[in-house]
Formats: sequence, C-alpha cells, structure tokens
Amino acid sequence: MRKRIDTFFNRLSFLQKFILLFICGVVIPMGIQNLVYYWQTEKNIQEEMLEKIDEAMDDKADKISGALSGAVSLIRSYSGNEMLYRYLDDSYSRDLEFLIRYQDALRDLFTDSSIYSHQVGNILIYTNNDTLLNSSYIRRLDSVDDGSLGEELTYLNVEAVAAEPGVLLRAAHENQKVRKVYDSRSLSLLYPLDYYRQYARFDKLLRIDLDFGKLEDILKESNLFSNMLLTDTRERVLVAAAQYSNTGKMEIFTPKRQEGRMVLSRQIAGFPLTLYGVYDTGMISEEFRQSRRISVAISVLCLLFALFCVYLVAGSINRRLRRLVWQSEEIARGNFVQTGQECRGADEFGMLEGSLNRMSMQLSELIDREYKAQIFQAELEKETNQAKLLALQEQVNPHFMFNALESIRLKALVKGERETAGMIKYMAKMFRNLLEWKDNIITLQEEIGFLDEFLHIQNYRFEDEFSYEIDVSKEAQECLIPKMMLQPLVENACVHGVEAVSQNRWVKICASVEGQSLLLRVEDNGGGMPPQKLAELKEMLKGETGAGKSVGLWNVYRRLTLYYGETFTFHIDSVQGKGTVCSIGIPAKKKQ
Repeated sequence: MRKRIDTFFNRLSFLQKFILLFICGVVIPMGIQNLVYYWQTEKNIQEEMLEKIDEAMDDKADKISGALSGAVSLIRSYSGNEMLYRYLDDSYSRDLEFLIRYQDALRDLFTDSSIYSHQVGNILIYTNNDTLLNSSYIRRLDSVDDGSLGEELTYLNVEAVAAEPGVLLRAAHENQKVRKVYDSRSLSLLYPLDYYRQYARFDKLLRIDLDFGKLEDILKESNLFSNMLLTDTRERVLVAAAQYSNTGKMEIFTPKRQEGRMVLSRQIAGFPLTLYGVYDTGMISEEFRQSRRISVAISVLCLLFALFCVYLVAGSINRRLRRLVWQSEEIARGNFVQTGQECRGADEFGMLEGSLNRMSMQLSELIDREYKAQIFQAELEKETNQAKLLALQEQVNPHFMFNALESIRLKALVKGERETAGMIKYMAKMFRNLLEWKDNIITLQEEIGFLDEFLHIQNYRFEDEFSYEIDVSKEAQECLIPKMMLQPLVENACVHGVEAVSQNRWVKICASVEGQSLLLRVEDNGGGMPPQKLAELKEMLKGETGAGKSVGLWNVYRRLTLYYGETFTFHIDSVQGKGTVCSIGIPAKKKQ
C-alpha cells in the first residue's frame, strides 16, 4: 500500500499536490462535520438511554437477588449442621461448661470464612434454652415464635420467601428510645432450626441480618438514575441510593407522584421486595450536550486527518530524498545498489535516481571485472596452501605417536616386562580409537570398548586392590551417544574416588533402556564428598566455565546441554566415606 501511495504522489506536480491537500484538509472535514450534525438525533439518544437504564435495572435486581440468595445459602448450611443442633440442645450445668463449648466449637461455626457471605451483616440464633449464655451469636429468649424477638419495634413486617420454603423475610424498625441509637433498621431472614427431630428439646430460630451498607453500594453503582430504592410490599423504603434516609424510621415511596421523572420497577425474584429506579428525563438534554461534544471531537479528528494528508505529501518527498542519501552512502562503502524502477517518479527526484543507478551499475561492473577477480585469486591460493600444510601435519602426528609407543612396547618385551608392554599396548589402542573416531556421535558399544581399555590400565595402576564391572544391556549397546561422554566420569571415579580408600576399590558402569530413555550410571566406593563440596560442584555445573579439577564433569554437562537442550537428566549423589554415583538420562536413539 505504501508503494502504491508513493507511486501516485510521484506522478503529481507540486500544484496538483497542493490542490489535493486543500480538498483533503478543508472540504472533506467540513462535509463530514455537517453530515454528523444531522445524523445525531434525539430519537436515537432516547432509545439508547432507555436501553441502558433497562439493563441497569436488571443488573441491580440480579445483584440484590444474589445477595439475598447468598444469605439463603448460608441458612441451608446452618440448618443442616447436626453439631450446631446438638450444642444448642444440650443442658449445661455450669456457665463455665457452656463458655468452654462456645470457645472451642460454637464460635468457629459462625466465623467460618468459607461459608460466610460478604453481604451478611450479622448472624444470631434465638433459643429458649435457659442454660445458655447470651453471646455475639446466641440470644436466650423465652419464646421465639414472636417476630419481634424480644425487641420493642415501631414497625414490623414478616413475609414468606418464595425462593426457599420456610424462610421468612423480616423488615423491622426498632424503637429509638429503647436503643438510644440512630441506626435501628434491620432486614433479616428468619428460619426455625427443626431439621433434626432428635434435637427438639428447645426451640431454635436462626436470624441472618443483611448488611445495609452493601445493599446501598449496589444501588449507588450506576449514575444513570437520580435515585434507586428497595421497598417492601407496603412501599416502605428499606434502603435508597439518595434522598431517603437509610437509618431510623422508614419512609413511604409513592411512584405515581414523581413528576418529570420516569419510574422503573423490578420485582426481586423469589423475595417480597421491589426495586425502583427513578430516571430524570432532563438527562436527555445532557445527552444532547454530549452529542455536541462528540461533534467537536469529530471536527478535531477531521483536522487531524487533514494534517495526515499533508504528512503523506511531504512524506513522499522526504522518503525519496532519504532513499537517495542511503544509495549514495552505500556506493561510497563499495555496495553498488540500485533502486527499483517501480519506485521512481516523473519529477526531478526520479531523474536523479536514474542517474545514480546508472553510475552505480557501471562502477560495479568495472570493479567486478578487474579488482575483485585479483583479490579472489590471491585468497584462493592462500587457503589452498594452508589446507595442504594442515593435511601434512595431521599425517605426521598420529604416525609419530604410534611409532613411539610401539618402540617403547618392544623395548619392554626385550627386557621381559610383559605387563608393562601390555599396558603400553592398551594405551596405543586408546590413541588409535581417538584418532579413528571421525564422528562426534558413536555407539555406546564403542564407548564401552574404549573404557574397558582405560580400566585395564587403572587395574595395572592399583595392582590387586582394584576391580571393575561393566553391565550394559544388548539394546543399550546399539544406542548413540556423544563421543567421550562417560570417560571423564570413569576417570573421576578412579582418580578422585577410589584413590581415597586403601583396599577393595571398585568401579561399576551400568547402561539400560527404559521406555524412550537411555539410562547411564557410573558408581564407585571411594571417599565421596562432603555436602558442602557437593553443593559447590552442582552450582559450578550451572556456570559458563569449568573450575579446578571438575573441568571434566563441566565439559560433559555442557556437551549434554548443547546436544539435547532440556531433554536430558544429570545427577550427582555422593556420601562422604561411601562413594559417588553419577547418573545420566538421554533420549535412546539409534540414528543420528
């Protein structure tokens, strides 16, 4: 798209570009502004507002119903708690006995956060068991049948809840002269605890008070309404977002007397409560003012669009100029680049680009034909001579080593030192294997053969105080591993492991295939390592360079990381005085 825009502007003269700039920067924005002004109408705003307030009413009704349903769920939890029934139905001979029971069990039942709903303000259980003491959650009452529950009320309304049989909704206003406090209004759910018939010695009534503050927060969430109210069946205001008091005596709400306002109502599902939303129709005027602000915003956007058009025109010239600068800099560095024919225009910039392209092409042809040919020939001869020298040197080194070892072995045989000659033979075979291994990946069988020769030499070194065992399954022998992966582990076991003990030294090598993994294990009965040194060794393996005598282990670990990424395991376990075990797990593969 950008190339097409550049091509279009490159074909225009400066006069045509400014005419286009005027059209895009003035004519089009003014036309869009007028069209938007007539498009925004009062009818559309009215419909949008009605949809919003209707959705808000449904949302608030659902939230209030959810708060009440949460309290009902809490009732179900307590009504089925047999331990609560048993504690409330017991007779306590002493007050201390009840206090101990209350501290140990009863109080935890009411403070369990896993069942406690955040919309609940208070929980009380009334009972006529005179051996109980009054507490934060228990009230002793002669009779629990009276809805006043021992309070002096100026207003009381108790109605059944359809959402849960047996549950009563209680809206009450306590006599302020008795309480001597201003906040004396309550909205409660009542439920008789009579589920377990074997615990019926005393009457028990559960009371759950709703938190007026939470209900008020729900009503105040939306700013679409001038007021929202929750009333009972007698149109008494229990809680309101504004205008009405949420404490003290309840006021009466009359929906028909709300002049100049629209009143919407929703019945709270399953509960004898009604939610009212008072909508001020004067908010429509505010919406028109909002519409004008939208028009201004659109005008600003149109001006920005005009500015964008100017940027496109000037940007076309700027991009072509930068392309010329880049081309000249590349030519100065010896990179003779050319711009494409499709990027050029018909103006002065296009002519200049064409001239630079021709000059760049001619310089490139001249240098390629003369100068680069000479440089290439000289570098080729240099690389050929270096390759010849390296080949001759690689031929000399192995033959010199084998001939030297063979001379020492024959001298040992002449002197009758057959054991020494045998060790030199094993050493020569080890050198031959290292030189003949052209690939970095070999079979485990080849690695084990090399280790067998190495362990023969170690056996000679320790005389009769050393033994070794190689236990490799037939399937594992055919698996491929990185060359010299086990040798550093075996060497550490001989040099740093069994050397610390004086007798019965042994090293064991095991290999097997389990599932898709090849499991390798090198074990010795040497001196082992203390925990601190083992921790330092493991930390060293995570670094980027080896340290001290552990360079062999670090080399093995880094090569495993390079070959297998995170699909391998490497563990070192050591107990001081008992030995060390190195375990490796890699994918079992038989093809590189």
